[in-house]
Amino acid sequence: MAPYSIISNIHPYHKDNYLTKVSILHNTYFHSSSKILDTLPRDGLPEICFVGRSNVGKSTAINKITNRKKLAFSSKTPGRTRLINMFNVIEQKKHSTIGYLVDLPGYGYANLSNQEKINFEKVLTKYVQYRKTLVGIVLLIDMRRGITPLDDDFLNLVTLKPIIIILTKADKLSYSERIIRKSITTEKLTKFKNIRNIIEFSAAKKIGILEVSDIIEKLIKQ
Repeated sequence: MAPYSIISNIHPYHKDNYLTKVSILHNTYFHSSSKILDTLPRDGLPEICFVGRSNVGKSTAINKITNRKKLAFSSKTPGRTRLINMFNVIEQKKHSTIGYLVDLPGYGYANLSNQEKINFEKVLTKYVQYRKTLVGIVLLIDMRRGITPLDDDFLNLVTLKPIIIILTKADKLSYSERIIRKSITTEKLTKFKNIRNIIEFSAAKKIGILEVSDIIEKLIKQ
């Protein structure tokens, strides 16, 4: 038995299970961008970071989960953005920040020099391994590609933080292909004991948005 829950929400005869729901994540706003950890917030509030390969759909997922069209932006040059973007989640009644969503640059670094790669990897490694306020990691994986060597490297790097896997672009596959690829991916992930959930996701078809939102809300409120 796998140590995580596999949330399967795609059915060939069911368009999606997306429900309109008022979420605390709908009150999320841009807070700041940083290249170094020293300038990140020091208020001790919980953070949920989003990470994955370039072009995996991080910005799209953040925008869908927060119900904002242009909260997060994708770089025009994949692998070029080197900023840690912070978004604060506001508690509407008290008008105060209760946590942060963190958009980490997509890994791959195709357009960076070797020294730039080394320097930036050090920053990201320190953040995901030692940031005390980081309470959860959302790792996005293109369902069509499955686990890549870079994804595997990242998972081996972060062994203590809870991880939620989002299998993006699920609508690009047929139902039978999704079953096969999900099974293969799930089998490869069984060795990682800190994976809490595996959720199929499609921004276009609004699949998985409710499930991901609920999990993130619980992590922020815990």
